[in-house]
Parts: sequence; C-alpha cells; structure tokens
Amino acid sequence: MEAGTILSSTSKTPFWLRTNQYGSIPYNAPSATVKIGLSTDYDTTRAKVDIGYGVDLVVNGSTNVNFAPTQVALLQQAYVKVRFGILEAYVGRRRETFGLADTLLSSGSYSWSGNALPVPKIQIGIPYYKPIGFTKGWLSVMGTFAHGWMGGTYVRHSFLHQKSLFFRLGKTQSTFRAYSGINHNVVWGGISPELVGTGIVTSERLPASFQDYLLVVSGLRTGSQSVIPIGSNLTDFDLTNRIGNHLGSIDLALEVDLRTHSLFIYRQNPFDSGALFYLTSLSDGLNGIRLRSHAPNALVQTVLFEFLNTTSQGGPEFVIEDPQRRGKVNYFNNAQFRDGWAYQRQTIGTPFINPYYDVNGNTSFSGYTINNRLYAWHLAASGTLPIQARWLKQSPTYMTKLSLSRNLGTYDSPFPRPITQFSSLFQIAATIQSQGSIGAILDGTELIGRLAIDAGDLYPTGAGLYLGIRRSWVK
Repeated sequence: MEAGTILSSTSKTPFWLRTNQYGSIPYNAPSATVKIGLSTDYDTTRAKVDIGYGVDLVVNGSTNVNFAPTQVALLQQAYVKVRFGILEAYVGRRRETFGLADTLLSSGSYSWSGNALPVPKIQIGIPYYKPIGFTKGWLSVMGTFAHGWMGGTYVRHSFLHQKSLFFRLGKTQSTFRAYSGINHNVVWGGISPELVGTGIVTSERLPASFQDYLLVVSGLRTGSQSVIPIGSNLTDFDLTNRIGNHLGSIDLALEVDLRTHSLFIYRQNPFDSGALFYLTSLSDGLNGIRLRSHAPNALVQTVLFEFLNTTSQGGPEFVIEDPQRRGKVNYFNNAQFRDGWAYQRQTIGTPFINPYYDVNGNTSFSGYTINNRLYAWHLAASGTLPIQARWLKQSPTYMTKLSLSRNLGTYDSPFPRPITQFSSLFQIAATIQSQGSIGAILDGTELIGRLAIDAGDLYPTGAGLYLGIRRSWVK
C-alpha cells in the first residue's frame, strides 16, 4: 500500500515523475495518489504446475486543464498466471517491459518501456532463459506470444499481436554472455468510421479475418492479388504495406563478468516500415552501457549511460520501388492506426517520442506525435547512502536520472528550430525501524521522496516534488 502527493511549480507533472510508471501518474499537478496491491507468486516447492495472481488499484486525484478537481481510478494490474513446467500463461493486465536494457535505470526500451497502462492480453511463453538440452547449457531461449485488446479513439476495438524471441549464448556462470532477439508488435483490426473517405480503407471495419491474422503473425505482405479472397476489404494501402501497424526492435547485447562488477552493453535497432531491412535506418537505435557492482550496499551500485537516435528514419522520402529511398519511417505514427503506438493516449515505447495534445488534452486525428526525430542522452545511477540512524532499519537508497534531448519534429512537419529539453530526477527512500506498540505499526514503513526538474521548450520549465509513504506485508 502506498499513498503520496505530487506538488509542482507548474500545472504539469514533470517528465521523470510521470514517465515509465505504467500510466499511473496524472499529467496535471498538484495531485494525490493511493495505490493498493495484492499478489501471490508461484510456490517453488510444489509440482511443475502452479498458479499466481496480481491486482493493483490506483486512485488519483488531480486537476484538469481548467484546474477543476478530477478523480480517476485505474486497475493497473489484474491478472491470473499459470505455470506449466518451463511455460507460463497469463490472462489480464500485467506490468511488463520488453527488450534488452536495464529495467530500473533505463530511459525505456524502444518498443515497450513500461510507460503506458498495461495492455490486457492473453500470453503464453517461456518467461526466463531456459537452457537448450543438447547445447549442454551454452544456449538458452526465452520468448512470448500474445493477443491483446488495444481499444483506441480513432480506430476502436483494435487488437494487439505481440511476440518476442531471445537467445543467450553462455552459461549463467560464464564470464561472457551474448544476447540477441526480436520484439514484434502489431496493431490490427478494429472499426473506424472516421477513416472512411480517406482512401486507405474500403469500409469502417479494418481487415480482421483469420487469413488477415496469419499475415499479421507472419509479417508477410499480401503481395499478389491471387491470395486476396473475393469481397476482401484490403486496400492498396494494405497491399503496399502490411495488414496492421508493425513495429518493434532487433536487440543485441553483451554481458561481461569483471569479478567485482558486471558490464552490460546493449543495442536496440528499431524497425517500422522496412527501412531497417534495407539498412537505410541503421543509424537509428537505443545504445546503452551499464556497470553494476556486486557489492550489495555499494555507494554507487549501478551506473548507466544511454544514447537514443531516431533522426535518420531511412531518409526524408518513401519510395517503395526504390529500397534505398524507402525512408520517412515516421516512428509511432501510422496513416490507418492514427492513435499511434500508444495505449489510452500514452506512449507504449520510448517516452522520448511524446504525444501531441491540443488545449483540451486530446491527440490529433492527423497523427499521434509531432516529434519522432530526436537525439537523447541519458545518464542514471543508483546506490546506498552511508547513513545510519537508530530510526532507520537500513541505510537509505537513492536513484538519479539525467536526460538531455534535441528534438527535430518530423520529416513532414519539422520544428522551425531544434528544441532542447533537460529533465532530471533524484529519489531517496528510507525504511523506518520503530519499537513499542505505536512504533510497531510504523516498523518497516518506507518513506519516499522524489525531486524532478524540467528545463527547456518541450515541456513547461519547473520543478516537482513527490512525497510518499509505502508499506508492504509479506506472508
């Protein structure tokens, strides 16, 4: 259980107070929040089949654009999971991230960062790296396959197809471990009367047959009229592109054990409209390097640096007949699925590609974002502060994030001049140790403080503060 409040020098919550929080933090400030969660994990002492669940309810009170009080209740998590040996299946809404990156300090994986409210899904997969028998443990595999429900504003009742497949070369205790894999996401199907008359749909119902689903899963283009059944609602847009909005990343990583530290280097290569296949957008991607100490209470436990580049997009033009001119990828925007790569108007992928909102807080029918060409530099660190006191159960921990971005807009609508944005966060958390009847109630309670600052022209310049108290009960 957690309760807290956000105060801000502006009417907006600073970037790093709301980003990558699974959609739980309001955009407007001041605000107050209460979170209640209940979960159970697998019992590892039981047989190979077991069940678990999780429920998280978040209630926020904040102000809207007219400074009127609003209250929103969010079911951030609600899932049931079942384990069958090495396989796991779950149904519901669950907090997840996908991609090779540091899950705590990262600015966020390119395609699935944990920024938006979790998408309700049915998913089956191998959740942890499982050694392949005949390789004697040198090669391990991990992967997922899911069907989800996206909803949407401009395309309603759309679906999500998602899958991932990753391999690890090297045993758990090896000095060197190499990783590679792919994340593939598709928004498809749905109903959109607003798109009728644009020339990119033949009816308000977008392709959603079983044959269309097979094309969605395979990622293949229909290509030939011979495979299109009579009465199909496919358009030239579907034929020259693919069924649905496909995007994701191809990831590579190397982990090195340095005895006292571990070094993790990773690269996420984004794909969207085929430019990566022809290597015209190869300069785009998320690059990261992390150094982590094996000492459990080190002053500097983890240091991370990331660089994100999305400016190339294969060039300023899209010519399907010429692979070397197949650019203008337009990350997270799509001509059919104009809600963009977002769930409930929040970016699913890297939060540096931000949505564009009008004065009423709505996104535009013409496109989800007006800023997907950018450079971003991100530095983060975490550790344990050497502070001891009688009222502290253990030394307090800290985390800090510093991000600088240079934003160019889009190829179709470039900014008149590049926009520079700096956003920072500093967090400290301390657990109380108390004695006596009254103190026993507070014993084990965690106090949390976060200070965030925005400076630049992309978001309102100002500072924000989060003060929270959290308590966990474990049986």
